[in-house]
Amino acid sequence: MRALAHRMLAGRLPPRELAMRIHQRFGHQLPLAERLAELDDEYDIVEYGNKTLTQLDAEVTAEAQRLTCERPDQDRHS
Repeated sequence: MRALAHRMLAGRLPPRELAMRIHQRFGHQLPLAERLAELDDEYDIVEYGNKTLTQLDAEVTAEAQRLTCERPDQDRHS
């Protein structure tokens, strides 16, 4: 997950692709990946939701930054 986040931040993976891959791999079962799974769901309904693609991309980017800065022993345990 962190490797994919690094790829996205380096510009080698679009934000939408990061959210989709994480969602496909982990679903909504992994607390550390939950926000990205939720954002992937939001991309699916963007035309009906209250956020733009730009806003979703920014949220995915912020989440990727959090993942790459967080140490493994700091992972969320919700």
